Amino acid sequence: MSDKAAERRKQILLTAMRLFSTKGSSATSMQEIAEVCGISKGSLYLHFKSKEELEKSIYEHIAIRIRDEVVKVDQESHLAPKEQLRKQAEVLLIHFLEVREFLLKQFHDHSRTSKAPFDHECTHQEIGKALYWFKDKLASVYGDEITPYTMEIGMFVGGMLGSYIRFLFMPGLPLNVNILANHLIAILDDVTESLLKRRPDPLVPLEAWSRLKYIPPEDLHSSRHPLVIIKSMKTALKELPLAPELRRDALDSLDLMEKELLALHPRRVVLKGMLLNLEGIEGMDELYEELNATISSVLDLYLSSDARVQESFLNK
Repeated sequence: MSDKAAERRKQILLTAMRLFSTKGSSATSMQEIAEVCGISKGSLYLHFKSKEELEKSIYEHIAIRIRDEVVKVDQESHLAPKEQLRKQAEVLLIHFLEVREFLLKQFHDHSRTSKAPFDHECTHQEIGKALYWFKDKLASVYGDEITPYTMEIGMFVGGMLGSYIRFLFMPGLPLNVNILANHLIAILDDVTESLLKRRPDPLVPLEAWSRLKYIPPEDLHSSRHPLVIIKSMKTALKELPLAPELRRDALDSLDLMEKELLALHPRRVVLKGMLLNLEGIEGMDELYEELNATISSVLDLYLSSDARVQESFLNK
């Protein structure tokens, strides 16, 4: 893309974002965007095939700009790692404030539809990149011992930032970005100090993020925890016409699986053994397949977490 075309594309993005911020995307036509940009509608469609593509490109533009500004702070070598992180939190909050009106209008426009105005796959990839950047940043600030807790700290910080950003969006609420950034880092200090003092086993390994990629967004809320599936299987077993001994053995196997899943370190050999006892029971095929797939996922996460924790402590 030539410099002139790139500049024109950027002008269209900024103009559309300004119009969407004022009227919302649904009330803004491509013709109106073209007129404000001083180009023909045909020229506009040479850059963006549809308003949906234009909307997605605006989100990408915002994300890239925020990412670049945050990463740029890493080059400020005169700042200590923690001070860099504090400044990066501030930069993030400031940039969300700058696009506040656009986001508010977009959320309002799309609140009545289930279709997101951005690409789920690209969003997942960008968040994944940010998570691994955050892992390295945590290690530079708090040491390598904090690495096993990256996912949990990331979820905590993400929730805090999301809450702060929602409050920043409230008109008339006098929240100071500098104070918010300082407060966030102070809380992060407390959380990491507690984790490093207690040394609990991480509940969610970093590898869990990549596994979410293979679960469609619409299925995230419909997938069931193995304990819930086990409860359904117990109910079904009591209603199926089975031999008393077979029913009793199956219920005992489910009881053992429940206890194992509630343990700190579920044992693969026990869970797999109990699954074998449940295989082939007539009328339980669908529930068995669901439990088998879910148990396999749970065991993979536990094993990757255990291996990573062991490696971390062996390398001290």
